[in-house]
Amino acid sequence: MGLVSTLCRPALLAVALWLPFSLPAQSLGRSYASGMEAYERGQWELAIQEFEGILKTGIQSQAIYYNLGNAYFRSADISGAVWAYERALRLDPGDRDARHNLSLARLRVKDRIAEPEVPTIINLYRSLRGGQSPYQWALSISLLLALAGALSASGKLLGWRRSGALANVLLLAVALLALVAADSIQASRQTRDGIIYAGPGDPVTAFSAPSVRATALFELHAGAKVAITGEGNDWLQIELLDGRSGWIALDQLRPL
Repeated sequence: MGLVSTLCRPALLAVALWLPFSLPAQSLGRSYASGMEAYERGQWELAIQEFEGILKTGIQSQAIYYNLGNAYFRSADISGAVWAYERALRLDPGDRDARHNLSLARLRVKDRIAEPEVPTIINLYRSLRGGQSPYQWALSISLLLALAGALSASGKLLGWRRSGALANVLLLAVALLALVAADSIQASRQTRDGIIYAGPGDPVTAFSAPSVRATALFELHAGAKVAITGEGNDWLQIELLDGRSGWIALDQLRPL
């Protein structure tokens, strides 16, 4: 299966709802429409310019990130595509199209570092933890609490013993989900990731210290995902999945 290139159109609603007061809604609406039209005409660079311009206003929209990722992918900018799809998935972890397209973009990343072996049960827990955004976790917990409250109230009014027992089960489920949600939020705050930005034939060199005079340790290519572990003097300290670490220039990475 190739790239899922169907554009997400609900982002226009997000523009209207999350509009900063300093900019007129009509202006952002026109930018979004212009980006959509440019994409459909195959004008990838113009589409990227319009979508990036909207994001610079502070708006966070899964659909805009997804559309931006498609435009970057079509323009052969793998760094931009990986970054945009990753951002889309942070806002909506359940977006299958974005996850599929991200997997295709990663196939074009030269530095594909194998992840360490992780027990199946831990992978299952991580999938559960990352399966919803903080807003979706809050909504799920609120719905379960409302259902538990309704069952408890109906059980008392109508004398249904089973309703009370079921309400207690739901409350236990709410407590467990709340712990998973809290762990999910804490994990997202502790982890700072970024995507390497580099030209096709121009790899990024990681040094042993924040200086081009330091020892060159290894090279990274466009689209590689790394953890940010430190920063200073326009340099970032990064770490790879295989444990290697080094320093790269600030402008060679785009934070997620």
